[in-house]
Amino acid sequence: MSDALILGIDTTGPADNVALVRGEQILATLSLRQLPLSSRPLLRLIDTVCTQANAGLDEVTAIAVNVGPGAFTGLRVGLATVHGLALAYHKPLVGCTAFEALAAAVTHWQGMICPVVQARKGEVYAAFFRRQDAGVYETHPGVVLTPSALCDRVREPTLFLGSGAIAYRETLTAMLGAHAVCLQTVEAEMGLAVSVARLGSRRLQVAGSAPLPVPQPLYIRAADARLPRIAANAAGVVS
Repeated sequence: MSDALILGIDTTGPADNVALVRGEQILATLSLRQLPLSSRPLLRLIDTVCTQANAGLDEVTAIAVNVGPGAFTGLRVGLATVHGLALAYHKPLVGCTAFEALAAAVTHWQGMICPVVQARKGEVYAAFFRRQDAGVYETHPGVVLTPSALCDRVREPTLFLGSGAIAYRETLTAMLGAHAVCLQTVEAEMGLAVSVARLGSRRLQVAGSAPLPVPQPLYIRAADARLPRIAANAAGVVS
């Protein structure tokens, strides 16, 4: 399965990002930063990437998608699109979180890794992983919290990366000193499709002929836009 052709898709950040990957080889990748209230031409991006790689969707082995956390609208658009493509082309669908994709992209660090994704309202989404030798495993699942509260959880030198690590670099380094190593990554702005595709390839190989779980969105906190009745119930107001 090392020669599997994987289509990776990430729509959870400020840019929609699509990549075609075979093993460690990146055949094509393209990102398009989204403007407020603009349409999301995701299918056009996918078509362009396939054209650049001289490959059709029917040749793809599987589709991999970032399931979040991240921008709610982008997350829903991405998942709806890949579910439709997987159904139309009879392709396996593999999901991974933004945390997993960020942690997997780092190969030179041994020890604690903290992927951090901006969550607005002065908060971040964060999780903790540990890389030991060639393996990476999650030690603390994703939560939403303030950067200062995140710092309170750090007990050893930790590599921070992701959009939140870039936005709150000064806070992290001021509070943690030498315990904070902040990595400036292009992926934080341009997307994680390549890492998502590579993770998808590994999971497809591990699964073999076993069925894959259906990718579900990772919502760590509720969306801001809610129906009036739902909002009233959440506030304890009885109508």
